Amino acid sequence: MMLIDSPEKTGMLLVPYGSASPRAMATYENILALYRKDYPGMPVLLAFTSRLMIKRLQEREGIAIPNIEEALGKLSGQGCKQVVVQSLQIVPGGEFHRLVSLSREYEKKDADPERRLKITIGLPLLSCLEDCRRVSEALPDLWRPSRDAESKEGDETVRKSQFAVESKKEAVLLAGHGTGHPADAIYSQMAQVLKKDYGQVLLGTIEGFPSLLEMIDELKVIGAQKVRLRPFLLVAGGHAENDISGPAPDSWKSSLERAGIEVDFHLSALGEIEGIVQILKEHSLKALEEMEMQADRRG
Repeated sequence: MMLIDSPEKTGMLLVPYGSASPRAMATYENILALYRKDYPGMPVLLAFTSRLMIKRLQEREGIAIPNIEEALGKLSGQGCKQVVVQSLQIVPGGEFHRLVSLSREYEKKDADPERRLKITIGLPLLSCLEDCRRVSEALPDLWRPSRDAESKEGDETVRKSQFAVESKKEAVLLAGHGTGHPADAIYSQMAQVLKKDYGQVLLGTIEGFPSLLEMIDELKVIGAQKVRLRPFLLVAGGHAENDISGPAPDSWKSSLERAGIEVDFHLSALGEIEGIVQILKEHSLKALEEMEMQADRRG
């Protein structure tokens, strides 16, 4: 991936909600490394929107992650005149809008518009129907029975059918986060795309719609006796370890087993799939292109 040709030094800031989980941090670090590989010479930093996760990570692991304001200040201190703030959220919900608000507040700190840091926002993973379709194409790596098995066929139809659920008694159940924000509707759109592409691949949410109760009802209707339960999350952190697969009676795994459904769980996440990270990088590239067009208009 080529750098956008700009006379002003440009930085990149990757911003998820955050996590204190070592596995989640390893995923964030891998995504950071992939960005730095694509943009050699460009400062690329990681920041969290969650001050709670920043505090927990510092206390538990001794790792210091900046918040958005601190990271933008660091990039500005390194001589950056413009920055792409790339959302690592799944949908443009409340955390995404908070990210935008904090970025815009920082942008206006300098009263002189000529010296002001110019910020462009990279959209979350699912921001339109085409994103849902692209994510669906990349998802079979999340639920395939053997994560070491690779399809040698180049045809996408063959790849999809190989990893689709063949037995009518088995289904894939993906557990997303969900949100009280109207952007929660994108999960339902994503679920419809998955159903069209794969059949018995269902998507529910922890805090949105459809919930686990709706998922259990749907599994009973289709007669599924076993599910491959996977997190539909960028990283496998606390939600994956506790809400989805944990031993508590109200976890997804416990609730499914109590309903008489056998559960196969694998602690993996979207950010571990190369095709998913590629979609995020394309959103960043679009933000860089938008930044260049804005600079041309100012010129």
